[in-house]
Amino acid sequence: MRPLVLLLLIPLLSACAERWSRPGTTEAEADAMNQACAAEAQLAVPPQMVWQQVAPARIERERNCWRDGDRERCRTTERFRPARYDMVDIATQARDAHRTACMREKGFTFQGYRPLRLE
Repeated sequence: MRPLVLLLLIPLLSACAERWSRPGTTEAEADAMNQACAAEAQLAVPPQMVWQQVAPARIERERNCWRDGDRERCRTTERFRPARYDMVDIATQARDAHRTACMREKGFTFQGYRPLRLE
């Protein structure tokens, strides 16, 4: 349950770094509206968790060399790393599009990103 809660909060935290503006609106009001739109998007587009490959299988090669008298010797070792799988929310882009549309419907314009402030 706990990892799911963290997974659901990540889009909200990343949304805080966006800068939206509307004439006559403060930055705090824009942030509050962005959070409200994010909450609306979370309800409208619930998570769709699927088991998905997140990293392909690969072979890692490591080469170690050393001096043996006047000769250089090298050994290459290979390690097989299997593919990694995890639960992935495939509705993230649709949820973000819903939040963005919500902000635009309310008259806000996206202005880019600002450094994330943890308060």
